[in-house]
Amino acid sequence: MVQISAAAGRASTSAAEICTIDDVPAATLLLPYFEVDLDKLDGATTLFSINNASATAVLAHVVLWSDMGVPVFGYNIYLTGYDMQTINVRDVLLGTVSRTASAGQDPQDTISHHGQLSQDINFASCSGQLPPPAVPAIYQPYLRSALTGGPSSFHAGKCVARNLGTPSIARGYITVDTVNNCTLRLPDEPGYIASDITFQNVLWGDYTYINPSLDLAYGDALVHITASFTDPEVNTPGQYTFYGRLVNWNASDRREPLATFFAARFVAPKDFKTAAKARRRPDLPPATELVVWRDTKTVPAAFTCGAPPAWFPLQQEQVRAFNEQEQNEAPTFTTPPFPGATQRVGIANAAFPLTAYSGWLFLNLNTTIAGNPNPSEDTAAAQAWVTILQRVQQGPNGGRYDVGFRALRLDSAETASHATIF
Repeated sequence: MVQISAAAGRASTSAAEICTIDDVPAATLLLPYFEVDLDKLDGATTLFSINNASATAVLAHVVLWSDMGVPVFGYNIYLTGYDMQTINVRDVLLGTVSRTASAGQDPQDTISHHGQLSQDINFASCSGQLPPPAVPAIYQPYLRSALTGGPSSFHAGKCVARNLGTPSIARGYITVDTVNNCTLRLPDEPGYIASDITFQNVLWGDYTYINPSLDLAYGDALVHITASFTDPEVNTPGQYTFYGRLVNWNASDRREPLATFFAARFVAPKDFKTAAKARRRPDLPPATELVVWRDTKTVPAAFTCGAPPAWFPLQQEQVRAFNEQEQNEAPTFTTPPFPGATQRVGIANAAFPLTAYSGWLFLNLNTTIAGNPNPSEDTAAAQAWVTILQRVQQGPNGGRYDVGFRALRLDSAETASHATIF
């Protein structure tokens, strides 16, 4: 039996509509997960673009967060009208950030060019910050350790990420906000939400996970998070907003929340070469992985290495799987499947056991963080984002296909669905 307690998201339009998370220009962009192999130049990395949909020049503040939701590094990007910047996260982690400058720092228009239709203005606050100075040498070992689960030199030797036993693989997520100055603050610092961010719905972008050594790439649009000064759903204290956990749910960020409830297609690792061999092969690589970003609903903080914070692991209200004959099963998890702020999780394996070869997952990711402020409107609501990565081997010659796409969002944290299947 299925109980549906909230309506699905409202129909999207070509303009921003609050609480729909449609692909329209926005005030905040979210790259829900990045992964970079710091030791292999032909290994895994993540690329993303930031684009300005307006003729007006703007500033954007890029922030890298750990997989436990702690911001570790931020920098500013100036965009002339209709400008675009493409970023390789590996470059950032190795000390090279985007080279841009507003008109005041680039009077000869040799760094951030502009055309006949685009504005180029001066942001005086960017003097000395743009074009960006060289990243201090100390940052590279700091970011490597911080984003691979080692002790952080900037957090008194504490950790800000999970140690997954892969010291060369940096993981986390990225946000990009429109701002009114070249701020040095990170989103969890006083003044960032109150004084730095703006509500210009002008940014758009996309991202690609790429691993040349495996001849592999997945891509999708970034998550576009719009802001509004007029919609009560993101202007009323106690409502769920994207940055709500950083402002005690007072709605001052005015940014729409994400969804809490998803449907995701899956295919188990199988050999499809012939009908006779259409069976699961445990030796095959994961056929379906889920990239799952989650709101910790907690102000970010470093923690003693080996002793995760009180909110960890994140729970969920329900996970169910349907096969293609509509039979459902409840996976039994030794540990919660999506415990951190962001992760990449394989499906149909020992950690996420399923008997079905293919079907879809019912993911209700709402949860209450005990002893922590939760949005008063619905204390159990918990925004999230789910992307599906599929790599399936098939065909008589052992071919394959690779594809990435977002899961179906069945609600918004504005009015979270707590639907369950019994």
